[in-house]
Amino acid sequence: MCIDGDILELDIEMDLEEVKALQVFVKDRLGYIEEISLLRSGTGLPTTSALFSLLFCMKKVKPSLKIDFMNTLSLDLESFGMMYWNTHE
Repeated sequence: MCIDGDILELDIEMDLEEVKALQVFVKDRLGYIEEISLLRSGTGLPTTSALFSLLFCMKKVKPSLKIDFMNTLSLDLESFGMMYWNTHE
C-alpha cells in the first residue's frame, strides 16, 4: 500500500490482515483519495476476496472514486482467467 498524492496504490496480493488495516486507513481519508490503482507483484493473483469487497464498498460510498479495473467491469487474473461483474446504479 502506497499513497502518492491523491492516488492510493494497492498490491492485489494483500492478505486479510492487510485489508483490515487498509479499511482502518481509508476510513477517515476516503474524502482525500481520488483514485485507486491495483499493482501486481509476485504471482499477480489476489489472496482474498476481501480486497474486492472493500473496493466495491468504497466505490459505493464515493461514486466519483476512480478505480482502474472497475471501469472495464472485468479483471484478468491470468491463470484463473477473467473475472467479470455487473454494476447497478
